[in-house]
Amino acid sequence: MNTRDFERERTTLENALKTKGEDFTGTYVAVRDLQELIRIRPEIIRSETILALEGVLRNSGFSRQTQSFFLYKEAADALTSIIVHTIAEPMADEAITTLKNLLGAAAGDPQRATASALGSLPISIHGPQVSEETIEDVPRVKWQDILEENGITNCDAPALIGRSLVVPIDKEDSLLVVKLARTEHSVQYIYREAVWMEHLYSGGYSFPVRFDIPVAIKIQGRYLFRLENMPVRMPRGTDLHPEGYAISFIAHKDYFAYPNEHRTERRLTMEGFREVIFRNSWLLGKLTFLGIVHSAPIPLFHNRVQRHRRADHGLYEWPRGGRLDRWLDSCCYPNFGITGIRDFEHLIVFNGLSQTLYRHIGTQIFSLMLVAGSYFRNKDRGRIGLDGQGNPMDARDLFDKQFLEELVEGLSLSYYHGFAGTEFDGKVPLDFDELTSRMIDEMGVDRHMEEVLRVVDQKEMSDEEFRKFLGDRGCSENETEGFKRGVQDITIYTGPHLGGFNERISLPELIESVGAVSALCIAGRYWRENFSS
Repeated sequence: MNTRDFERERTTLENALKTKGEDFTGTYVAVRDLQELIRIRPEIIRSETILALEGVLRNSGFSRQTQSFFLYKEAADALTSIIVHTIAEPMADEAITTLKNLLGAAAGDPQRATASALGSLPISIHGPQVSEETIEDVPRVKWQDILEENGITNCDAPALIGRSLVVPIDKEDSLLVVKLARTEHSVQYIYREAVWMEHLYSGGYSFPVRFDIPVAIKIQGRYLFRLENMPVRMPRGTDLHPEGYAISFIAHKDYFAYPNEHRTERRLTMEGFREVIFRNSWLLGKLTFLGIVHSAPIPLFHNRVQRHRRADHGLYEWPRGGRLDRWLDSCCYPNFGITGIRDFEHLIVFNGLSQTLYRHIGTQIFSLMLVAGSYFRNKDRGRIGLDGQGNPMDARDLFDKQFLEELVEGLSLSYYHGFAGTEFDGKVPLDFDELTSRMIDEMGVDRHMEEVLRVVDQKEMSDEEFRKFLGDRGCSENETEGFKRGVQDITIYTGPHLGGFNERISLPELIESVGAVSALCIAGRYWRENFSS
């Protein structure tokens, strides 16, 4: 076929997309054929091609089809194919602008397909090589050995913060931290945290914003050691590794200061919270661009109870849009704060596909937006759950809508800047006013408190674990004694959750917005790599 033949085929396919109406099968075949034509002969693509594909994505009639997402995805992929294969920058610009506009104008499957397609644009992200030695010959040390190795004398007993032993040093400007491994985690994870501290601190990185990277300490020549004598009495039920595996590091005195504190004396002002969350958004974006992905800015679960028997370990996969388990509890101790990003055991090296990176970026944006919402709820942590009459607690008056809108838009732009390496050009094609209204409606009213402990999960527990599980979730001793393990499903109140048990998330607008921001970040990076002068 010569060029004229290909042009005739292109015109035929464009006309087919305009005239087939809601003919699902015919439209799907035409879109697939047009996508193949774009791949092999990108030089013949014109504005009418983009308009024809855009028309498919704006045709809401296809949404009634059970397989509508796949048609919309093919149309969006055809547009991204124009961006990737065309040699004419104006045509690529027209296609990417069309997709960006659709992010804000479309909803449901067309919007999800558009975000997914943009999020698949190929970009060059290559993480660093971080070497981890084999864990062997782990020394056994005493608390006094750690103090002596760091030149510390006459200090008080350490404070216990979470699973860390903490002592102020250097006239209380810094902290000596000994972080203990949990039983449920492999020892490799906590060792990896020390390795990442060393890599980021000594690897020649430069960050133009505050990021206080802790300094990992070797004890007897090793980052990983076993602490033989615990210097404080540990609370009952602490899930620490029985062998006392630990690492040690020096951190800034604000290392354990969280941005959304509920304690009045430690709560950040609005200006302080804005600065912290914008800065950490930028840092997460910058690190991700460097191929260093923080996989858990906050812990996110679809179902915590079932994490031991589910293939996905109960972890939340935001593109699926399921119910989010205990969203407010997940925000209690974010892995970012006044000193910057923390908990490096969750850092992973990224060298993979853009679509995988799209999901990682979405997890980070999702986490940041949830923490922004928790800042307002934490003004009064006593107003959670159900009132005396069994009605959902309404705490919407704790929110400042204008400030929440400023936070959500600002953290999105800050992340974009860190990842794409440039400011976002123009107005973000999202309705932040509508999004934050819906966030307040769902995050401010505790409509979804129920969790169901299935019989199959009860049978995985011992009697002691069963009683502890119920007690930890607010059941009295009398209530606990009234339940027999493994007899029937038990409904308990553990929320607030975003969505009913085994249902969809009650805030789908948040999922759509997260997808859109993630897609814009990948698109921005792609454009800078391929077209920006």
